[in-house]
Amino acid sequence: MNALILAAGRGRRLLPYTSERPKCLLQVGPCTILEHQLQRLSAAGVERVTIVAGFGAEAVRRRAQACGPPHVRVVYNPFFAISDNLVSLWSARSEIGEDTLLLNGDNVFHPAVLEPLLDADPGPCTLLVHRKSAYDEDDMKVALRGSRLTGIGKGLLAAQAQAESIGIMRIAGDGGRLLRRVLEEAVEDADAMHGFYLDGVRRMAEAGCRVRCVDIGSLPWSDVDTADDLLEVRLHVEAYEAGAPEAAALREPA
Repeated sequence: MNALILAAGRGRRLLPYTSERPKCLLQVGPCTILEHQLQRLSAAGVERVTIVAGFGAEAVRRRAQACGPPHVRVVYNPFFAISDNLVSLWSARSEIGEDTLLLNGDNVFHPAVLEPLLDADPGPCTLLVHRKSAYDEDDMKVALRGSRLTGIGKGLLAAQAQAESIGIMRIAGDGGRLLRRVLEEAVEDADAMHGFYLDGVRRMAEAGCRVRCVDIGSLPWSDVDTADDLLEVRLHVEAYEAGAPEAAALREPA
């Protein structure tokens, strides 16, 4: 099993914290967000990780190489300043294998969050989601029929959403071939620079691929997008560790 971490963006909403470093290198407790992710992936049995970097790429490379296992390769996205993460994933499409975990570079999460992705038969695409009482315009909203994804996007109406994507997924079997194909199609669109990699998942579903969604329940997680997110994660950093008594209480992402 290998993994891809999309960490090319600067994180402008986190300024001034990201004035000199990408957000994946921000400190959360005793380690950076990137180190937190690499520890989780190593514990899950991942042997090889590709990080798509842009802003601060050399600093990302140095920190990743100092972390030890798993083996890490850094791919540079030269369009990071003018593109969203669809282009980042496209730039590393050759790294999408027959069994690949895919993460956003700003995810902080409890180690048990990955357990549903380690099932023996995950299917071509499994997306981790979180159900909550209401959704806003910044959420990557998901429409479901049972556990099957029928729609995804920030532009999805809140009334149509049954969950939000937490930015972690697994591609397996024929899913890798299909995702690479739809990425090639997606980057030809006029608005590709502003696309998200989950647009590729939407295209997979539209092509007839069964995208299975798994709810993580009460397990703590957060996308660190803003200064408030960062401060909240730092305040509750112990809750993201295995066996933390606080874990069940943190239902909503920071």
